[in-house]
Amino acid sequence: KVKEETKRDRRVGLQEEQALLAACSEMNGAEHRYVGAPMHDRLIGALETCSRQGEMLRIQNRHVDWEKHQIAIPGKHAKDRENRRIPFDPEGRLALILDRRKSLGPSAFVFGSPAGEYMESFKTAWESLLLVANGHDTKRAKHGARVDREKLRQIDLHWHDLRHEGACRLLSDGVDIRTIQLMLGHADIKQTQRYLNITDEELRKAMTGVWERRRQLRAVGQ
Repeated sequence: KVKEETKRDRRVGLQEEQALLAACSEMNGAEHRYVGAPMHDRLIGALETCSRQGEMLRIQNRHVDWEKHQIAIPGKHAKDRENRRIPFDPEGRLALILDRRKSLGPSAFVFGSPAGEYMESFKTAWESLLLVANGHDTKRAKHGARVDREKLRQIDLHWHDLRHEGACRLLSDGVDIRTIQLMLGHADIKQTQRYLNITDEELRKAMTGVWERRRQLRAVGQ
């Protein structure tokens, strides 16, 4: 049976990503408990590391190797219980976050609170971010009530979709599937294959290249 997480075909385009990041800047007031900046970092972390939420939240500064430019995911924090390494671009946007957070000390959590404390969950902040990014109100009918579930269903974006999206972007950039499997921490490459969804635009670009090469071959043959 195919697991729920591999059934979804939800991609996150660059425009939607920019809307989410821009919404983070609107969530830096008391109304949203100043969660905008941490959510900004977590969005980038999810897309760049392709790690699971629990793995990402447990990354500490001591797990970041600046000489090899990689992040260690200890087996005790991974779903498959296997140690793995996630490389990062030393000049990329993730590196900027890692560099900024390392001043908090080796035990600080990179994607934790502003002070580097461990955060077990950020579900409320994530739901509020989705609503803000899509132009909806985040106010609840009463204190302690949940936000509008119907609007969230219409947006239909799960946090885990960011992990999918990061993996799909690697494939689109020409990274081989075995490398993507290692990044994701999948024991079976078949699971990785089910994980990857190709957009219509990516499919069109790939096929355009094929058609162009065929035309060149026919011209040479003639």
